[in-house]
This record gives sequence, C-alpha cells and structure tokens, in this order.
Amino acid sequence: MTIGAAPRKEGLIVGAKHRLTGPGRRRFVTCGAAPISILCAVSFAALTIDTEKPTAPSHVTATTPPASVPVSQEGILIAVSADSVTARSASGYTQTYLLTPDTTVVTGNGTKSYAVTSHFTLNDAVDIVGTVQGDRALATSLAHRNVGHGDGLPMDALAGQ
Repeated sequence: MTIGAAPRKEGLIVGAKHRLTGPGRRRFVTCGAAPISILCAVSFAALTIDTEKPTAPSHVTATTPPASVPVSQEGILIAVSADSVTARSASGYTQTYLLTPDTTVVTGNGTKSYAVTSHFTLNDAVDIVGTVQGDRALATSLAHRNVGHGDGLPMDALAGQ
C-alpha cells in the first residue's frame, strides 16, 4: 500500500456480505416451513376422510319374503302323513304339499280342519288348492275329487244333517 493512497472500498463491501444476517435466511426458513406444515395438514386430512364408497356385502339377502304363487292340482295321493300329502297328476307331475292348521279338508260330510290322515288314504282322487312360497308348497284346501266338483255338500254344511 502506498502512503496517501485511498484504501480500497471494494474489499469492504465484498467482505461484509457474508456477515449479513438479514431477512434472506429467515425468508428461506419461513418459505420452507409453510409448505411442510400444509403438506402435513393435507396428509392428516386425507387419512381421516374415508373416500371409499360403501358397498353392500355379497352375502346380503333380500329381506322381503318371496311372493306366494297360487297353485292347484288334480291327482291321486301317493303319500299321506300327518303334516303333508303328495299327489301325482295324470300327466305325471308330482308335488308334496305341507299341511298347516289353516288347511281346510273337504270331505263328503262337509269341511274339517287339518285332520287329513283320518279322511284320506293312498290312491284317493283329490283336488288340492294351495300356494308355493319359495321352494315350499302349502295346501290351502284338500278335497276328495267327487266333492271338489260340486257333487258333495257345501263347504259350510254341518256334518250329520
């Protein structure tokens, strides 16, 4: 350095830049922390919100009972028990009908309720009216063929008259 020469200001300006603790570094921390906190909030919200649409399980069945379908059959009894009868039509169609306390039995003496075994035997010609519910056939009425076609007493006739 020469005497009387002015010191270089250039070095002071350049040398002091590395010591600045101005807003430049704080801006980086603020800009870096905001996106991270937003990312965490969005991730948490995505985990807590269930976006899957609910679907019904495949094993759920309908809660409504199947509709009953009215049926009738003329045939010969091939099986008789306390709670069912099985009839075979002339065409070969065979069906077993369950008997309930509501089944009406029509005989030559009038009507009875549910006393089938004392009124019917194998090979009796019968007319059956009932309903099919699902895979079960229920007999509504069971009549000897000769009274089922108008040859017998009315259904509401008193026995013994």
